[in-house]
Amino acid sequence: MREALVASSKVGVLFPSSKIVVSRESREKTSSLETPNSRPKWNLAHFCRPNRLRTALQPIHALHLYGAAGIAVFGWSVARWAGFSSWKLLPLWLAGALVVYNLDRLKKDPADALNTPERVRSHAMLRAWSWRLAGIGAVILLVWPIWLGNIGLLLLTALALPISLSYSFPLLGPRLKDVPVVKTLFAPVVVIMAVLAPPVLLDGVTLGPPLLLAAGWGWALLMFNMLLCDLRDMDGDRAAGTRSLPVLLGATGTQRLLWLLIAAGALCAMIHGWPILAASTVALLAPLAIAARRRRAEAFYEWLAEGTLFLPALVQLGKHLAHHLAA
Repeated sequence: MREALVASSKVGVLFPSSKIVVSRESREKTSSLETPNSRPKWNLAHFCRPNRLRTALQPIHALHLYGAAGIAVFGWSVARWAGFSSWKLLPLWLAGALVVYNLDRLKKDPADALNTPERVRSHAMLRAWSWRLAGIGAVILLVWPIWLGNIGLLLLTALALPISLSYSFPLLGPRLKDVPVVKTLFAPVVVIMAVLAPPVLLDGVTLGPPLLLAAGWGWALLMFNMLLCDLRDMDGDRAAGTRSLPVLLGATGTQRLLWLLIAAGALCAMIHGWPILAASTVALLAPLAIAARRRRAEAFYEWLAEGTLFLPALVQLGKHLAHHLAA
């Protein structure tokens, strides 16, 4: 009996000590992985592991490389459709998008954690790269017009940059993102103005029906893109008190507006005499409007919604290829 009590006491002593050992080991492992006040760092090996293609491509969206390229390609293709040269403006479209959107990413917005949590996590490891890209873009915006010797283009760039940044920063009063409806309307108006204003004001391009129809088609496409993104952001915008157009119209009203924009874009293209572009507008945007009836993963908005910016260029390339094969 006494031996049994001694054995049981030994067992009672051993179990607590084993727990202490395990907890001590786990604390050591945890401390080796997580240090207080540690900042996440970008690691190429993390993004390039096998079967992690989506993770590897996240920096393209977190740093707005895909979106900036889309804006530049959109401007180039609209210029082709409208019949004016865009080579002087291409570097400015790309650099301007990199500056504006990377500075927007660097300014933390509580709504982003709800709207785009994957992008926010990815960008947390890339903040230094965001600063670099914004700095490189700012240098291009300054140096390119000077190198061309185009003072008018420099003045337009100097005017457009603070207006664009006022979307995210209170440079001209309250942030324009916080003004009702402006969150949705601002980017499409600024982009179409950046594409069409310089050739009209500096190069003497006539502001006639062809250019106005190109502007109408381009604005409809940009608004479609923005509405898809703001549909994704509805929950976070509501929580933050941001009254975007989808927040005011609701999901059903926004769906109707998406279809109206598809019809308006196709109509502008048809009146201009671009039947291929009109058909492509319906064929490529209608499936996106149908898919957006329910909330999708971030990848849908990153690749497909922002991918609408490449639509006119794809149609241009398809048209050129068809002519080449027919020749």
